[in-house]
Amino acid sequence: MKHIKKVLPPWVLISLLAALTLTVLLPIARSSHALADFVNAYIATPIRAFMAALTHLIPISLFELILLLLLPSLVILIVALVRERSSAECKLRRIFSAVGVVAVLYCGYVTVMSIPYNTTPLAERLDIEEDKDISRDELYSALLIVRDRVNGLAEELDAASPTKMPYTVDEMSRIISREYGEVRKQYPFFHNFDSRVKPVHFSSIMSDMGITGIYTYFTGEANVNTCYPDYTFVFTSAHEMAHQRGINRENEANFMAFFVLSQSDDAFLRYSAYLNMYEYLAYALYPTDPEGYYEIMQGLDSRAAADIKEASRVTREHRDSPLYKLMNDVNDAYLKSNGTEGVVSYGYVVRLAVGYLLR
Repeated sequence: MKHIKKVLPPWVLISLLAALTLTVLLPIARSSHALADFVNAYIATPIRAFMAALTHLIPISLFELILLLLLPSLVILIVALVRERSSAECKLRRIFSAVGVVAVLYCGYVTVMSIPYNTTPLAERLDIEEDKDISRDELYSALLIVRDRVNGLAEELDAASPTKMPYTVDEMSRIISREYGEVRKQYPFFHNFDSRVKPVHFSSIMSDMGITGIYTYFTGEANVNTCYPDYTFVFTSAHEMAHQRGINRENEANFMAFFVLSQSDDAFLRYSAYLNMYEYLAYALYPTDPEGYYEIMQGLDSRAAADIKEASRVTREHRDSPLYKLMNDVNDAYLKSNGTEGVVSYGYVVRLAVGYLLR
């Protein structure tokens, strides 16, 4: 027993026991919205808020920095362990410590990411009728509403294309955080705190992977691709900030981004909300009613059409990358492992949007 204590530090044992407990708890949480809601509200949210406050002080993406340093750090560590002439007991202690670090990361993942995928559906909490069988007429009507609002906002902004947001990234972060605070006043279940969006320096690589943004639970950061036009950047920022606040399902994070931005007093935030939703609804309408799709598209403001064209150009330039399909498959597998339908779930925001716009 004394020998075991020397090679197995107490914190490692605790982390392994916690990991085992969470592994047992996870399937229970997946069948109980109440348990998932409790974990999300009283355990995951304080962790997310603490991590966001901690990394808020760092102006660059800590996640990106960790990725850059990860490979050389691992090489240095392995070489050092191979060359080190320490006792077998000391080497075992280091191995167990590495296992402990993995266990801590696993515990954080299950608590902050996996369990909150099973919270009470957002449609139920916002009292929105979410219909899985949306008719062609409903889609057409919702898209027409959204297009007209895009046109009105494009006129209000009166900007050249592609449109540019009239503030810095930090200013945008503060504005969106404030808007999320307004949502909390309406819906107390929603948790809010100050946070900062982190633009990714190597965004071109993110584009090669087909990623516009990513929330990293172990750094608490909303990391956003800067290659896309500003209307996409703002919407993606709001989407990742929704994840940061415990909305984990992709369709719900998309809807929260739309819901929050569309209620803002800021015209550019509203423009970002409606133009991104226009794309989702138009993509859903086209297969069932191409004539209606083109009819509505022809009436879209030329500035908004130019913004969409610019976003499409970025995607087109990067989608032939070998990483594009690989990362799409990885993301699909990740989402399915958390009980969702996979990458197609991003588009399910249409169900929420139609229910909200036509209620």
